[in-house]
Order: sequence, then structure tokens, then C-alpha cells
Amino acid sequence: MRKKIALFIALVLSISVLGGCGKEDPPAADGAEGTNTDYRFEQCGLAYSLPKEWFERDNVNLLPVSFVDPSADIYARIEYNYAPDENMDELNDIESEIPVEELMLPLFTLLVVKDEKAASQTVTDEIALYKSCEELPQQDGFRFYYLTDYSGSTLRFSQNSKKTFETLKSELPLMRKTIETFPPDESTVQAQVNADKEFLNFMSTTLNGDPITSTIFYDYDITVVNFWASYCYPDINELATLQAFYKQLKEKYTNINFVQVVIDTPGEEAEKTVATAYKEAGVTFTSIVPDRNMSSWIIDNLNGLPTTIFVDKTGKPLSTKIEGVKELDYYMETTQSMLESTKNQ
Repeated sequence: MRKKIALFIALVLSISVLGGCGKEDPPAADGAEGTNTDYRFEQCGLAYSLPKEWFERDNVNLLPVSFVDPSADIYARIEYNYAPDENMDELNDIESEIPVEELMLPLFTLLVVKDEKAASQTVTDEIALYKSCEELPQQDGFRFYYLTDYSGSTLRFSQNSKKTFETLKSELPLMRKTIETFPPDESTVQAQVNADKEFLNFMSTTLNGDPITSTIFYDYDITVVNFWASYCYPDINELATLQAFYKQLKEKYTNINFVQVVIDTPGEEAEKTVATAYKEAGVTFTSIVPDRNMSSWIIDNLNGLPTTIFVDKTGKPLSTKIEGVKELDYYMETTQSMLESTKNQ
């Protein structure tokens, strides 16, 4: 499962070119010589340019990964990974058994850390992964780190790819000259965090290990989401009813979906219990492992288990909640009512 999660995050986030760190401003008019384009991320407090040679050279695939999390030890992170052509098929193969970290390696990483978090174990462990760490100019209670020369192995790189990687590393000084730091826009980040609380956003896997995100909501007018845990079994067990509910929904509606979130996964014992319970009930619906975002939403919004909610096609939970075990007819009638209410909005 770890392979699939890492691959999914790396490739999905690379599509938006560091979308997690906020708005990309137009290239600066006075960009440094020898660069292709400029990137400025107000929420991160970072701006930089990438050498034009990186975009022109063969056998270069750069996969950026980024995030901003005001509550974490690392406030923001931007990482560029290099993957050679010969490894791209494996990276795109969700069934590949080769760990992602063997197929691509970080070229450089930028960390943004609040002063009070600088000595945290998370930050220490992250910096220890690199042989070179330069502290950039501090800004209003924030520290910035430029990490290069990752200590990982190029064992799965061909000789040609190893040379390409070394060439990219040799050109890092061009990129380093362009890095600027400035106070991160915390108000924008917090506003986005508050807005996100209205939505059930997640990027995780199913219990089978397949990637799944909150984009599943976009395909249906209503998605019924049931929250349960392995420790509820066998005392609180309505899986057979939920399976029947799921089957009826599929037969009657094309615009309603049903999924279950098992809140105490991942975990070997929990997954064993769930597998037993699912087999017993003949479960065929999708089951989701909660990520950190979903786990936070669960803590803030659920009073107990089981709980069933209704999510619209934007990913926003509706006001109606079903708490406790119910009969099949109750689920069907409530779902029908919720569908009608969304049509009237």
C-alpha cells in the first residue's frame, strides 16, 4: 500500500505544478539570466527559477511535490524529484513492486519551518536525509532550508541516467541564485484551511490499496458515506444491510453512490477484522482508508459510530446525518429525500 500512496501523491501533485503552495504568479520581468521561468508562492514565502537547461535536456522528468500545513512541524515543503525515462513505466504502473524512492530521487527540497518548530524531530529527520543543508534568510518567525545531495541510491538508474542526474545537480547553483524568501501569507493559508473544513477532502487509498480521492464525489449528485470501525465488529455490524442498500442504489439510481470509511485503518489487525466481516456480509462496495485530512474532519464532526452522511457533487457534506444502526428502508427513504432536496436547491 505504501508504494501506491507515494506514487499517487507524487504524480497527482506534479500535475498542478506545486498547486499546494498557492498561486503561481507571472514570470518576473527581471528574472535571473539562464532561467526558463519564475515561480512565486505567497503562501510558502518562496520564489525561484529553474534553469532552462532542465527543460531542454533529454531523459529528464521532473516531478514536483508540495504542501502547506500550518499545524505541522514543517509548515511548507517544495520538492523536485528526478526520474529517468527508463523508470517512467514502473512509476506509472500501480501494480509495480518497486518502491517509488528507488525509481526517482529528490534533486532539491525547500522547507519552510516556524521558529518554534525548528528543533522538532520531524525537521531534524528530514534534514538528515540530505548531505547538504543551507539555511536561507529568515522572515518574520519563519526559517527556510535549501536541501541538496540526497543520500538515496541511484541503483535503479542506468549509467546514462546517473550522468544526467549528476549534470542536473551540477546546475543547481543556477537555481540557488534565484531563490528568494519573504514572509509567508498565513492569512491566505488559514482562509483556505477554513474553507476546506466545509468540504470532505481526502487523497488516500481503498482497503484494496487502490488510489482514491474526493474527486469521486464529482460523478454523483449524492454520495452516501458511512463511517465505521473494525472495533465495532461484531457487536455493531450492519454490513449486510449496507450491502443490500448499496445494491438497491445501483439498481435504482445512476446518480447516487455509496462508500464506507473504516476509521481505524490502516493497521494489520484492523484490516484482518474488516476482511473477515466483509467476507461474511458479501461486501462489494468501496471502502476508504482515511488520510490526515479526513481524520481531522471525523474528529471535528462525528459524535459516534456508525454515522452516515450525505455529500453533494462538490464534496460538501449536507446537514442531514444518520447516527446509529438503521433498517434498509430508512436508508433508502432518507437518501431519496436528500436527492430531492438537492434538486430543489
